[in-house]
Amino acid sequence: MFSKLSIQTFFIVIVMLWSGSIAFAENTPLIALDSKSDLAVALSKLSNLKGFSSQFKQKLTYAEGGSRAYEGELFVLRPGKFRWHYSQPYEQLYVSNGKGIWLYEPDLMQAQLLQDLGEVEPVVLQLLDGRVGLEDVQVLGEEHFGAHFSSWHVRLGKANAAVEIWLGVQDQKLLWIESRDVLNNRNRLQLVDIKQDEPNKKIFEFIAPEGVDVIGAIQ
Repeated sequence: MFSKLSIQTFFIVIVMLWSGSIAFAENTPLIALDSKSDLAVALSKLSNLKGFSSQFKQKLTYAEGGSRAYEGELFVLRPGKFRWHYSQPYEQLYVSNGKGIWLYEPDLMQAQLLQDLGEVEPVVLQLLDGRVGLEDVQVLGEEHFGAHFSSWHVRLGKANAAVEIWLGVQDQKLLWIESRDVLNNRNRLQLVDIKQDEPNKKIFEFIAPEGVDVIGAIQ
């Protein structure tokens, strides 16, 4: 039976997805991203936007069997603002105005301000909102499935912030992001119906509802 994850455990799962979980071996061959490739075109389309929003479906698949599924909506606004709202199987919200990250769980009536962005800010969000450029994307491998779909095994960021991650591209649009750990547990987030309209800045500010226990903020 499904059991609800704690705030700490669930946040670790999120960071695993967005920041990857495995450092690359030093002898892994790396190839600079071809600016004309489907992946480069897909990432350029996103990074050239001031902001975007998308529904998402997230699935954790465990190597020993079983899986968990989540759904929600993601909003991104350059530079450094995001709103990550989980609606299924229960509600959970992460909001950043670029100066801190709020974690809010309505079921627990609890909100927490996470001050250290260096510890928790996901590198893929930096990629999506344009702070990690195409020159920082290196390719370890790629697979093409017909003329319209491809899968890319990439490294993001500088050598001292190496991450391992897979990106799926369809019709030159970013379709999904997946990370895998050393046990081959898989965590895939699929972007659904990306909208290119710039989100309202107000949604990246968090005000705790009345009666909510607030942790980490100066009252």
